[in-house]
Amino acid sequence: MKRLIVLCLSLLMMAGAGFAAPRVLPQKQAARFCRLLVNDGDGHIYPLSVYARRLTMLLCHDTRYGSYSAEQVFTGLIFYYDDWVAERLPYSNGEGRQLMEELHSGHTLRLFPHVAAGRATWYAPTDRLPASLGAEHQKYISGAFLRLNALVQANDWKAVDAFIDRMIRYQCRFGHH
Repeated sequence: MKRLIVLCLSLLMMAGAGFAAPRVLPQKQAARFCRLLVNDGDGHIYPLSVYARRLTMLLCHDTRYGSYSAEQVFTGLIFYYDDWVAERLPYSNGEGRQLMEELHSGHTLRLFPHVAAGRATWYAPTDRLPASLGAEHQKYISGAFLRLNALVQANDWKAVDAFIDRMIRYQCRFGHH
């Protein structure tokens, strides 16, 4: 009987060894990223940390997933989507899956403000950008996540921090009206 228990435990451990936890950003970078502001499309502007907590609560019925913070879950969904879509989240029902897909598509990430005619409009990196933005802003907005993702995939956390800080400065500079 003892051998059977040891054999079963060994098989369970071997089976579990093939399953890796989904990747996330280190807590410092995840928290820094979630300091960015987002426009929810209904005119409300708030830190991404609020969005991260809401989404994590919806997907996990908690503001954490195991040892991961809401910010890590959120940024994990953005930068390591394939890991997370394969993860069996406790409450990833249809609505949760739809929100994950919307986040992954970039449509809900209205992080890039621009003021025209005294009114701030917030753009997602996937939006069709008006010519009135100018080529420099169009290039920055459409390419920001590609550049940030390359830094994340390279695990260059110092450069990730600097890039996020530049995004925050962009929001401060171009989001006021």
